[in-house]
Amino acid sequence: MKVVDAPGVGGVPGAGSSPVDGSRLGLLFLALLAVAVVLRLPTFSNRIFNSDEAYLATQAQSLVHGARLYVDTVDRKPPVVPYIYAAVFRVTGSSDLGPVRVLAVLAQALTAFLIGVEARRRFRWRHVGLVAGLLYLLAASGFRPLDAQAASFEVFMLPSMTGALLLGMRGRSAASGAVLAVATLTKQTALVALVPLVWLAWRLRRWRGIALLLGTFAAVIAVTAAVFGWHDFFRWVFTSNGSYLDANGVLGYALRLGYHQTLWFLFGSLVLVLLALFASGHWREDLDLWLWLASGVVAVVAGLRFFGHYYLQLLPPLALLGVRGLTSVPRLRRLPAAALVAILAIVPAAYFLWPAFTGRESHDTRVALAVGAYVAAHTSPAQRVLVWGQAPEVYWSSNRRPAVRFATTGFVTGTSGGRPLDHVGERYAVPGAWRDFVDDLEHHPPVLIADMSTANQRQASHYPPDKFPQFRRYLAQGGWHRVATVDGVAILRQVARP
Repeated sequence: MKVVDAPGVGGVPGAGSSPVDGSRLGLLFLALLAVAVVLRLPTFSNRIFNSDEAYLATQAQSLVHGARLYVDTVDRKPPVVPYIYAAVFRVTGSSDLGPVRVLAVLAQALTAFLIGVEARRRFRWRHVGLVAGLLYLLAASGFRPLDAQAASFEVFMLPSMTGALLLGMRGRSAASGAVLAVATLTKQTALVALVPLVWLAWRLRRWRGIALLLGTFAAVIAVTAAVFGWHDFFRWVFTSNGSYLDANGVLGYALRLGYHQTLWFLFGSLVLVLLALFASGHWREDLDLWLWLASGVVAVVAGLRFFGHYYLQLLPPLALLGVRGLTSVPRLRRLPAAALVAILAIVPAAYFLWPAFTGRESHDTRVALAVGAYVAAHTSPAQRVLVWGQAPEVYWSSNRRPAVRFATTGFVTGTSGGRPLDHVGERYAVPGAWRDFVDDLEHHPPVLIADMSTANQRQASHYPPDKFPQFRRYLAQGGWHRVATVDGVAILRQVARP
């Protein structure tokens, strides 16, 4: 029986089965890794770039000490990245973020490498793999440091998501479904990549391909849910996100935010966007890439939050479409054109890299670290504390476990990024979160409470404890009183039990 591989999709049919020079691919990866290291040098420190890192680090500290994900420590995120952080902390014996960022650099280099591999298959001109990878890495640096330099969910999601698409383009429907499931277990927005993958599976293997794709995808998700417990897993990864995606009453605010964030994205990735426009004449050849890009746009827009790091999901298909745009240049002028494009891409990357090298933590982060130092000095490692507010940096820097399963109180107050400060109150809480919050306080009473709402008047007017009856009663009945103030943050201690 003669077995024939499915042809590659896009570019030259069957090019995916041509012999590959392993040494050239090795050199390509090393070159892209070297560039990724340079572009992410600011990350090789213990500096916090955003609160997501601090939240993940807090979860990782709890996991290292035996906590159960989705039971003892909770976020509305899949399990892969918290366990990456926890594994690094366990291996290194510390909570230093530097080693985690080493893995983030490797993830970025791997994503760039996979993009380069696909570019070599599709376009087949000299150095095209290096050009494609460089375009991705430069564009990925064209964001504010809190989005470009953090060891974020998107950074760890992109290698597996890109790998899933490459497998789908080569007719490996079953493998692509399994790998996309891994990406979805890293960040839920990878799920939208099913759109181009279903089209690829249908084009190459019809219903059998779709069945293999969806079957392996569902199997990996189901096994993971069984490991963590069906109810807790689906609640926190999928079904609890309704309030997060709800934009009722804040549509104007969200759209203004989206407008400004999109302008910043266009500034950082304008070269790729323009090259993609040049590639539009080849849309039939690259329909899989356009579907991939369109699915990424859906991921960015979903929930109308428009965080800068959400836009990272657009870059792999944009980098490949950008290379397609370069193919319109005559062959003899292609390399000089690619060099010019790279220079133009360096400008916004350098604009954002400068503050990444020279900047400091934000004022709120410095306050949280000061509070963390106070907490570490006035509690023992076995004691628990509670931070009332959005400052997981306190838990991470003090290495003290939260008294509740949430590393921020946004789950019960409704406070969250991408929403105005007045969009808070018990009615915005995650369903069931107050019950969990109160139960945790009863089972793991804190020794200290840091009330971050007193740090500045702007915040104090929106989520003071008095605005939340259940927490107000807890403080009153427990005899909690202010015993210190650290950079405006009230430190409460239970001085008299009822």
